[in-house]
Amino acid sequence: MQLLEISDLLIEKQKSLFVGRARELAVLHRALSDPEWQLLNIHGPSGMGKTTLLRLFAHTIGPTRCFYFDGSYGFQRPEDFLNQVRVALQESSGNPDLAVGGTDCAHVANLLNSYARQQQGIVLLLDTFEQCGIIENWLRHEWFNVLSPSVKVCLAGRYALEDQWLRDGWNMFVQNIPLPPLSSCEVVQYAHTRGIDNRKIVNSLQRFSRGVPLALSMSCEIIIHQGRTSFLDLPQQKKLIGHLAEQLTKNIHDPSLRLYTEAASVVWRFDQELLQSILQEKIPTERFRDFSRLPFVTRQKEKWSLHDSVRQWTFSDLRNRMPQTFHDYRSRALIELRNRESAHPDQKAEWAFEKIYLHENDFVRDFCFHWDDSLVLRECRTEDLAQVTRLYAEHLHNQSNFIEGEAHLEPLIRPLWEINPAAFIGLWKEDQLVAFCSCIPLTEHTVRIFRDNLITAPIAARFDPGQRQCIICIAGVEPRMENEINGPVARAMTKIIDRNALIFDLLSMTNWMPYLSLLGFERLPEADSATPRGVVYEAYQLDLRTEDFTSGIERMFTDRASPASILRVKAVPARTKTKLPMEEAVKLVQRALKNFSRLPFDADICRYLEPLVSGDRQNMETERIAHQLQIDILRILQAFSAGTAEERRYYQILHYAYIQKNGTHEVVAEHLHMAVPTYYRHLRIAVRKLTFELINTTTE
Repeated sequence: MQLLEISDLLIEKQKSLFVGRARELAVLHRALSDPEWQLLNIHGPSGMGKTTLLRLFAHTIGPTRCFYFDGSYGFQRPEDFLNQVRVALQESSGNPDLAVGGTDCAHVANLLNSYARQQQGIVLLLDTFEQCGIIENWLRHEWFNVLSPSVKVCLAGRYALEDQWLRDGWNMFVQNIPLPPLSSCEVVQYAHTRGIDNRKIVNSLQRFSRGVPLALSMSCEIIIHQGRTSFLDLPQQKKLIGHLAEQLTKNIHDPSLRLYTEAASVVWRFDQELLQSILQEKIPTERFRDFSRLPFVTRQKEKWSLHDSVRQWTFSDLRNRMPQTFHDYRSRALIELRNRESAHPDQKAEWAFEKIYLHENDFVRDFCFHWDDSLVLRECRTEDLAQVTRLYAEHLHNQSNFIEGEAHLEPLIRPLWEINPAAFIGLWKEDQLVAFCSCIPLTEHTVRIFRDNLITAPIAARFDPGQRQCIICIAGVEPRMENEINGPVARAMTKIIDRNALIFDLLSMTNWMPYLSLLGFERLPEADSATPRGVVYEAYQLDLRTEDFTSGIERMFTDRASPASILRVKAVPARTKTKLPMEEAVKLVQRALKNFSRLPFDADICRYLEPLVSGDRQNMETERIAHQLQIDILRILQAFSAGTAEERRYYQILHYAYIQKNGTHEVVAEHLHMAVPTYYRHLRIAVRKLTFELINTTTE
């Protein structure tokens, strides 16, 4: 009987909890049997489950046909990678002779190709590919070129293969496969495997995790071990959000890109000019392009957007850590959006939604836009009525207050559509209706229909033939996608509202009320109604007969009593700067260099380094100070790299030792071909030179 190892138990546990990813697994299996060669690249932000997917696929195929290599250990030379290939060959074949010998590229490739023919095809899985930058060119120009088509290759990393990978014919072989979040159904399935079936908790999991496996698994652990029924109220949530925000950006070594991420989290969509307005600083075009290529930045038509989960967690983390900075960002974003609205008044609906998204309301900030680019908004046609009716019924049956046997407003759909087809607007994903809404004008014909229904009769009684009136009461969302498309649904609502009418709204579930209140809807209790079995519909109204649609939205930002007001946060009083002695400054700079990559996440270090910051910058929160120090240090090092031969040497020492962290000082000295005593002498001078430039820059 074979004894199980801990690694086997871990794999079995992962298999028992694994959900979704059927499409990606099918692609991997097809690639293994396909006679044609492809270079697959599964990419996505940290925490999306790339490693779990590859490891489970490898376990399914078995060690004789699947070799897994983890790039996070770092391959400093091609020989390091080739040596691992030889070891994997030896372990899979049982031939000890394969583990010894040279690491010549062609020789190892011949061994691997021969083994692959014997096995009728094998696959190499190279995980965490973003850490393989040192050998990336070698892989493309030498290693992959000498493999036979029976040796399949799949990479996994944060980035899509671009630039050089799409030239010289490689574009014919590269297949980039983005790894999306888990769907709402898959979140429900995962929660069930963890023993979590409470509907309220599962809904909280869906909203908080956004389908990101890392967030989902960590959240489930908290729920299981704490035994709480109200996950969103847990005190651990702020800590969890901070951890997730750090995990998703941990490999971003450039502090300016971290700063752009925080600024972008405040708005729904952004471009280079909007980020410049928020940060009040010039962003070089090349730096913005670097930012737009990050794995969690997506193209949104003519603009860009952060991945839903990254935007939400970064937004929450920024608001918790740096409330004054958060307030400043929102204020500047609002000013820029107002300017754009003035320049393009024909796009008021779009600008209205952009401004609403600046709100801190949790319901609004929970909006997801993952499917935004793949959805089409159009009127519902005759051939669509069956889908409209079905979707309304499914949506109704999914409500927690639904009572079996009640049709609510379903019988009204066809007769109302026949009177005014343009009143029914649907969101379509390919040929599937995933959501629809209706804004139906009150006329003598429609009121006749509304009067005969208990739910709409009170609104029909308020009909005034001399006024322009509409009612929003018939809508539906695909239950399995509700959390994933709530953002596009909210946007669609701003487009269907009649701009010059008195609009009534009837809700049996008030979860959308926070959003409606931002649009300007107010309670109209005298028009409330109920079904025969007691399901209550609350009435609301929005009067746009004498006021522009955007006026109410604008008031919410200027009224001091409004929770969204940009006037509510008071400025932090400025502090004064004391003169910093050189020797003390050197010690602080040494501390900053040793902890360079983690500065924004360690409040104690931030406070310790505060004397390095000039008086005007001391108005910033401590974490923002750390960001600014990183930027200042990198700017000075960049100047060193373009300076004299001596300054270029200082740059190399500080860059490799502290920024890139190539290893111990002895390793860096060897890398730079310097004797260790000489290296340490230059290191001391380099730190003092950096300190001098830093304190003279910040005290000007």
